[in-house]
Amino acid sequence: MPPMFTPLNGALHDHVPARTRAVVRWRKEAFGYLAAFPDGLVGIFDEAAAQLLENGADYAACSAHLVPQLEVPTDFHFDAPLMAWIELTRACNLRCPHCFVEGGVARAGELPTERILGLLDEWAAMGVFSVILTGGEPTMHPDFVDIVHHAHRLGFTVGLATNGMPITERLLAKLPRDDVIISVSIDHLHGQGAHSGATDFEYVTRKLLMMKQAGFNTSIMTTTSSQNVNALQAIIEWAIDNDISLRSVPFVAMGRGSLNRHLVNGVDDVERAARFWIAEEEWERVRDPKIGLCAGKVFNFLLTMVYATRRCMSGRGLCYVNSNGDVYPCSTCSGNKVLCAGNARWTSFAEIWNGYWDIRNITWDSFTETCNGCSIRERRYFCTGRCPGSSSVLHGRLDGCGTTDFQKASILRREELFKAHIHAEPAIPVTRHQVKAAPAVADADAR
Repeated sequence: MPPMFTPLNGALHDHVPARTRAVVRWRKEAFGYLAAFPDGLVGIFDEAAAQLLENGADYAACSAHLVPQLEVPTDFHFDAPLMAWIELTRACNLRCPHCFVEGGVARAGELPTERILGLLDEWAAMGVFSVILTGGEPTMHPDFVDIVHHAHRLGFTVGLATNGMPITERLLAKLPRDDVIISVSIDHLHGQGAHSGATDFEYVTRKLLMMKQAGFNTSIMTTTSSQNVNALQAIIEWAIDNDISLRSVPFVAMGRGSLNRHLVNGVDDVERAARFWIAEEEWERVRDPKIGLCAGKVFNFLLTMVYATRRCMSGRGLCYVNSNGDVYPCSTCSGNKVLCAGNARWTSFAEIWNGYWDIRNITWDSFTETCNGCSIRERRYFCTGRCPGSSSVLHGRLDGCGTTDFQKASILRREELFKAHIHAEPAIPVTRHQVKAAPAVADADAR
C-alpha cells in the first residue's frame, strides 16, 4: 500500500497550528499503520484504524487503536525512515571549529541536482514524513530554492538547517512557508566582529527576527561546549523573549571537532549546562504546541521508540545522506565515517534501506558488559550512551560507552532538576495512554 496524505477532517481545522498543512500522513507497516498528525503527534495503530485514517481523523479519534505491544526482532526497523537528512553541499561560508562535516569546501563528486530531486521522489514514495536540508551551508547550493520547493510539493515537512548569515529577504520571498521550519545555529562558536562590528549572536538573531517577520517558523540550534557554557542562559532567554523554538545537542569531537577537543565539556560545567537544559525542556512544553508536525517532533517520537525498544533508531527510523551520496544511519555516524550502508548515487535508496546494515544487529543488550556497574544503567535513566556512533567517536568501537564523564554526571543532575521543575519522571514511559509517547512497547516492564 503506498503512503497516504489524507486531508484532516474539516471540523478539526481550527485546531491546526499556524503555517501547518492540515493533512494526516500515514503508511502501512508490518505491525499496522504509522501515522503523523498535523499537530505533531505520531503513533503506531492497529489495522482497525485504517478507515479513520482514510477519513482524516485526528490522533484522539485514532487513539483507541494504538498498538499496545510491538514485537521487535534484533534487526527491527521501519519500512522507511520517518525522517531523513540530506546534505546538499559541504560548501560553507564559515569554518566552525565544531563542524562535524568539516564544512567549507564542497566534497569531490557531490550529487547533481537531478539526483537530489530523484532521491526526494524515492523518499516520498516510501512514506518519509520529514526531510532536513542541510550542509555545509545549504543555501549555497545553486539550486537551493528549486530543491526546497520540490521537497515541499512532495508533501514532506521541511527543515532548513542554516547558519543564517546568507539568508536575505529576497531569498525568503522565494520559499514556501507552510510545513517549513528554518533552524539557525547559534552557539557562540562562529567567531566575532565579522559583521560590521556586530557579534555573531547579534547578527544572527537579527536574521532570525527577519525570518519570523517574513512568516516562517524558526528555531535555534545550539551546540553546547566548554566555550559557551556561560552564554547558554542568554541564548535560551533570547529564544523565550522572542517566541522562537530552541533545541540543543552536546559537542562531539568528530570532523573538525576532533581537532578542537578543548570544546568538550568537563564535569565543572554540569550545573550550568543542566540548568540550561531544564530551561530548554520547560520552554519546549510552552513553544511546541504552537507549531505543527516538524523534524523535532518526529525525532521526539523516535526517542520514545529508542527507550521502548532498547535500540538506537539510527538506521531504523532515520538516516543521513551526505553530499556525495553516502548513506549513514545518522549525522554522528556520518561525521565519524562509520556504518555507511551504500551510496545513493549508484543505488536506489529503497535497495539500501532494505538491505543488510550492521547497525541493526546492535541493541542495548550489546552494551551489557560495557554498562555493568555504571550509575545510570538502570532503566529509570534514559542514557543515550548505548549508541554505536558515539561509541565509535570515543573508543573506536561500536559497543563501548558513548557518554563522557560530563554526560553521565549531567544525566543524574538533569533528573533531579526535571523532577523538581517539571514534576515528572524524565525517563520516557511508553504506554497507550500517554499522548506524547510512542504507543508500542518492547516488553511488559516498559509500561
